[in-house]
Amino acid sequence: MSDFQRLEFQAIMKARKLIRDIGVSSVPIDLEPFATAANARIKIVHDLNDDESGQTTQIKGKHVIIVNGNHREERQWFTVLHEIAHIVLELPSKHQGPKLRTDTLMRYGRRPQEEMLCDVFAAECLLPYDLFSKDVSDTEISLAAVKDLAQRYKASLTTTGSRFAVNANEPCAFVLSEAGHIRYVSRSKYLNEIKGWIDFNISLPKGSVAFRLTQDSSKTEDYDELASDVWFNGGIKSRPMLAEEAILLREWDQCLSLIWFDQSLERSDQRSDYDDEAEPLLEELDGNLPWPSKRRRR
Repeated sequence: MSDFQRLEFQAIMKARKLIRDIGVSSVPIDLEPFATAANARIKIVHDLNDDESGQTTQIKGKHVIIVNGNHREERQWFTVLHEIAHIVLELPSKHQGPKLRTDTLMRYGRRPQEEMLCDVFAAECLLPYDLFSKDVSDTEISLAAVKDLAQRYKASLTTTGSRFAVNANEPCAFVLSEAGHIRYVSRSKYLNEIKGWIDFNISLPKGSVAFRLTQDSSKTEDYDELASDVWFNGGIKSRPMLAEEAILLREWDQCLSLIWFDQSLERSDQRSDYDDEAEPLLEELDGNLPWPSKRRRR
């Protein structure tokens, strides 16, 4: 375990303890108990520039979290929890100046470790493990499922996708790329068990759905079934095929990919190998062209 992974684990454990102490039992969460626990007050204002998400100041010994009320609701909620994370984790702000810039929240390139740990804490609070893991286990893996959960929990696609992969009951990864380079990866324990590693700070694989989207201005979402060696060096022998669904966030020059190993893909691949061996001859032509099926999962 790397130093950052150790610190990330500690941030997650502190977030879960706070959730238990508060007694969170439903979603979307109520932000006020989190603020109270951090000796903070939330103040929504509408006179900040769009590139300012918020800031924290101290007035008479109490933290005041100022949030840009012009931003989307899910961004406001994440801003509040990100600032609470600085207080609870006792991590100094590494913002450029006293204010939390929107770029600091949304961009991943060269982000300070302290800011990434606060993001992890905020995501864990926004998507409480006991509730979120059950919801993930009750749904199939897809971007549609991530979108539905993001709406229910009042979280961004990026936050929800990262925690979705961690809680998936299949080998699954969530990849955030920015300017064509991989900046963040989260993985399920099942993907770790089969040694499915994806490196950081490298270019997107050229055969990936994410790469295709960055090159095609006509689409913002796509899905495909790929050989596992597209994302994993040398492939994964026990899992020759994977599914990838991706969405482009042009505003931030980012692409989000959900990657998973679907059991139906394994059966399809194994069935194809068996059929090739057992029935090597072509079927008699009957005048109808056997167009290939286009199986797509949404």
